[in-house]
Amino acid sequence: MATVSDKSLPDPAAYSVSRPCTHEEFLAAAKVYARAVVRATALSVTVSDLSWTVSTRAKRRAGAVRHRNGEPESVSLAWRQFEHGGWSATASTVRHELIHVHLLNENNDPGHGPAFRQLAETLETTVHCQRFTDPEWWVHCEDCETRLARYRRSKLVANPAAYQCGNCGGDLRVDPGDPS
Repeated sequence: MATVSDKSLPDPAAYSVSRPCTHEEFLAAAKVYARAVVRATALSVTVSDLSWTVSTRAKRRAGAVRHRNGEPESVSLAWRQFEHGGWSATASTVRHELIHVHLLNENNDPGHGPAFRQLAETLETTVHCQRFTDPEWWVHCEDCETRLARYRRSKLVANPAAYQCGNCGGDLRVDPGDPS
């Protein structure tokens, strides 16, 4: 795997876009910032080879890389994350997605394993994004502190008695909305 440079990252604020803006302006800022990150870190990513899109539906993920046969094809960024977290959160997501593209290019690795975690630390981004949309339901364990956010009506949400806590084996209950 190619070594990623230790040069300092570009300041996300220098590439920011503020609200209100169009999806096109948002994506233009994201691509310009992505190119600056690639230049500073020597990631094996060609930003212009990727299709960049905005997801207005995403509630759980801040971004995604779509790939076919190990070849990265597109990057999708969540509009809701930008609305709730601003440009700083989006810039972190851009760096996160660039790591996925780099690891796909280098060794067909789309996951969040050790190589990803090491690059996430180098690129000052997170492995998992912070919640930016409130879930429709919370699944709570009756015996331990486990709490799971759910955004869709799943089998677990519809019938929690058929399942048990993955941590302790306890009974589960489902509560609507607010986690408190």
